[in-house]
Amino acid sequence: MKVLRVLANPKPVEKSASLRIEKAFTEALEKHRPDAVFEAIDLYRDEIPQLDEKTLPSFFGAAPVDAETARKMARREEILKQFLAADLVVIATPMWNFNAPPMLKAWIDAVLVAGKTFQYTATGPVGLVPGKKVVLCIASGGVYEGAMAAYDTLTPMLKTQLGFIGITDVTELRAPGQGAGGEKAKASTEAAIAKAKEAATKF
Repeated sequence: MKVLRVLANPKPVEKSASLRIEKAFTEALEKHRPDAVFEAIDLYRDEIPQLDEKTLPSFFGAAPVDAETARKMARREEILKQFLAADLVVIATPMWNFNAPPMLKAWIDAVLVAGKTFQYTATGPVGLVPGKKVVLCIASGGVYEGAMAAYDTLTPMLKTQLGFIGITDVTELRAPGQGAGGEKAKASTEAAIAKAKEAATKF
């Protein structure tokens, strides 16, 4: 089993609930599946070329306008191939202002590619990577349940994007209420870590 760890928080692990949850899951999975091969992409330290004035036309099929654009597009292809090679993708991300950090969105733009991870047909779009599994490790300042649930646009966005390319096997590991600080935040993180360790035994 090939596992891709997608780290979308610029903080060090000890200061990030989402990264701590991901670490707990990964370490438990390593023990449970010693045959697993792990690879990581750190979205705030590795290069993730964003779509801009020059790369956007190439994203839609135009030839790169210069060498630097060609290099960026080649890097985007590397990111896509890394994603395609994985059987399991583990995404660690905070919720910022109800949604994803910008570099996570940039990574998503590199892996949602027509003809590679989805295609349009006469009956509508079809996902091309239905066999993959995804684990979401999400930490948020607030608790988005009940009347507040609509403010969480991160989780629906990710599940919609993943579903669009054929991925429906998604496990959620959440640590809400980090904004409360102190014991409440600690308890939320510890509960998510415990669930992460248990979830790892099911892969």
